[in-house]
Amino acid sequence: MTISFDVLCDGYIAKKSVLADGAVNVRIGEVQNRLIFWAKQFGAVPIDQITPDMVDEALLALTQRGKLQPLRNKGSVSRSEPLSPASIARYFSELAGCFKYAKKQKLISRNWVPPTRGADLPEQNEPDQRYFDSAQVANLVKIARMLDKSWGSMPALIELAFCTGLRSGSLKALNWADVDLIAGVVTVERTKNGDPIIAPLSSNAKCELEKLPGKTGLVFANKEGLAFHWRKIWDKVTTEAGFPQHHFHLLRHSCGSAMARAGVSQANIMSIMGHRSLAASRRYMHLNVAGKQDVVARVFG
Repeated sequence: MTISFDVLCDGYIAKKSVLADGAVNVRIGEVQNRLIFWAKQFGAVPIDQITPDMVDEALLALTQRGKLQPLRNKGSVSRSEPLSPASIARYFSELAGCFKYAKKQKLISRNWVPPTRGADLPEQNEPDQRYFDSAQVANLVKIARMLDKSWGSMPALIELAFCTGLRSGSLKALNWADVDLIAGVVTVERTKNGDPIIAPLSSNAKCELEKLPGKTGLVFANKEGLAFHWRKIWDKVTTEAGFPQHHFHLLRHSCGSAMARAGVSQANIMSIMGHRSLAASRRYMHLNVAGKQDVVARVFG
């Protein structure tokens, strides 16, 4: 008898909760939320009975549901805002990964074709103008300094995210012991890819970090010393700056975009941002006009 989807999903979540080296996956919460959505859609249906039409119907339900606002100890409610095509693609990717895991564990016939194959997903159009440039980041920092009167760390967070391209998970886990303000670097022992990164600090990021009090424990902590959830203040700052619905992750893309525009090589962008593959950094390289012009000038005059 073929395993049911809910049982597969539980096992897949448990597997993804721990990284290859035994460490806890700090991003498991995001993964789990996406997989729980699929578990609610398919429940105890055997995985070989899930059809492409069922996946399409679930994607439609996801699109209609939109974004969720978490409530303290009370689940979540709809925010009446649509999910971006990229967010829908991430949900879909988790489902496809779940089916791939089933085949890897030989829980289904090797000839079985997963219902995710050939699905028609929304186009992910992320025009270059969505990336923040240096002037726009400077404005974000000024507005954050004005609006963030309670937490007080938003200006430093924005500058650090922009100059290092670190993901939000790495920033939330960043400890003051990993920050060397004298050398001007931060060290992330384990990134999403499982690799360490030593990220140089810009002068602006270093200046903002020096202003923060404490210098012990987590860099971006709340009053209890736990990781601060900055979603609300980020939304407030970006809306005031004229960039509503611009996700925090765009600061990472903006880092890569800024380096490409400055002529930084793809290899260096990969190193700084912790990319393992050329494909990950390729999205920025069409912006590297100056770098290409420099190569042509040196080779051909």
